[in-house]
Amino acid sequence: MSNSANDMLLDDAKLVSLQKRMDLAKYLIIAGVIFVGLAAGILIFGLVDRLGIPGYITIVLFLIGFALVFGGAILRQKVGESRKNIAANYARVILNTMMDRLDEFDQGKQVSKYYINQDFGYPKYDRVGYCGDYVKGVLRNVPMEMCEFELQEEHVTRDDEDGDVRTSHETVFYGIIVVCRHEFKLNGAVSVTQYTEYQDAVKTGKEIFDRLFSVKAEDAQDVPCVLSDDYMQKLLKLTEQKGKVFAIRFSKDGTFLFVIRDMNLFEASDITNTTELVEKMEKELDGFVDVYDVLTTPVKG
Repeated sequence: MSNSANDMLLDDAKLVSLQKRMDLAKYLIIAGVIFVGLAAGILIFGLVDRLGIPGYITIVLFLIGFALVFGGAILRQKVGESRKNIAANYARVILNTMMDRLDEFDQGKQVSKYYINQDFGYPKYDRVGYCGDYVKGVLRNVPMEMCEFELQEEHVTRDDEDGDVRTSHETVFYGIIVVCRHEFKLNGAVSVTQYTEYQDAVKTGKEIFDRLFSVKAEDAQDVPCVLSDDYMQKLLKLTEQKGKVFAIRFSKDGTFLFVIRDMNLFEASDITNTTELVEKMEKELDGFVDVYDVLTTPVKG
């Protein structure tokens, strides 16, 4: 670890302070909800008239409640950003150690959404949400780039009283996408997923594999080229170890993509010292590499 001992001590103090601020944000939000609940209770049960409570009290309670909730949410967001900045400094060091070559690490960058929107058998979604923690370089002798991303479904509701339309977005999927290259000569794209069952799925002839994976191909003759017996066995073993969390896509143009669901790297969460932070990120990256090593089997030289 190239971060100096003094830097780590300073970051430890920052993490402790940030945890205290996060606790404060939580209490502000709870207090705000209580104030709003009190105001709503006064109105619902007609306490303004029954107990002679001045009407402006309800308004004040609402305003205080919303201010506390809003303030708590803003504070929580700022704490999250500060934690992420600290984590990023250590992530760069760990990536430099783990990768054959690290070309770029950028919290605010992403791979092309064209890749994210390819057919992996995702659940229904309307848009790509947050993307970040972009990494580019060479890992296990394979040139690659990757980033975290989330997919969101849009919900539109109309208020019956004033007719206003409200739009909200729910995260229905998040994970990591990795972009590499393959050298297969294909007639079309081949997708292999654990997220859905394609209606026009191509059967591999391996009963266990066909039960755990769904394969879609523009040309069925391409399937044996990309799914060798050895590769399918490795995918089955990986599924036993990690669960049904990944999807793969071989494109005709030589692009090889894979997605790992529910994986989130480089986060400080509630950790209050850099030693635990480094251990957490190293463990998470080791878990990522375990999956990466298997999924990139067909593209390794």
